Amino acid sequence: MAAYSFNGFSSLVFLLPLFLSISLSTSDLISEICSKTQNPSLCLQALRSDPRSARADLKGLALISIEIAKTNAIQTKSNLIAKLSKEATSPALKERYDQCAETYGDTIDNLKVARTALNSRDIDTFTVRASAAFDGPDTCDDGFEGPPAEPAQLRGANKELEGLCSIVLAIGARLQSG
Repeated sequence: MAAYSFNGFSSLVFLLPLFLSISLSTSDLISEICSKTQNPSLCLQALRSDPRSARADLKGLALISIEIAKTNAIQTKSNLIAKLSKEATSPALKERYDQCAETYGDTIDNLKVARTALNSRDIDTFTVRASAAFDGPDTCDDGFEGPPAEPAQLRGANKELEGLCSIVLAIGARLQSG
């Protein structure tokens, strides 16, 4: 009985470095990807907050980052932008919010197509759609170049989504390089 326990323990000791190696290499991959994004701290927070990231390969991290960005875009569109549009005091301001909602819809669609392209191993389409998704929040910001000013809450949400989309872009660049 004691020999069995010893063998189980020695197997655990043997496998521990393998598990640590896998975990460290995923952590290194996340650090590498995040260093190439617009907002590395946001990237690290987003990817490390998802428990699936600990064991994910590059494709897995791409799928996770797409999901995180898409969820953020859906929530911002349906909660913040819809609320601002409903509360708009002028037709011009309401139109700006409606344009942002449309742009966010395009971003969501681009992220969905990027996921499909990734699953089909079409890295070129993946990268093109990730780039288009990245441009969406900036396009929303551009609608507020003249008065009235863009609300700080919307500007912050656009910046966050742009940062999340830059993770998808960084992964696309890494996939294209090999």
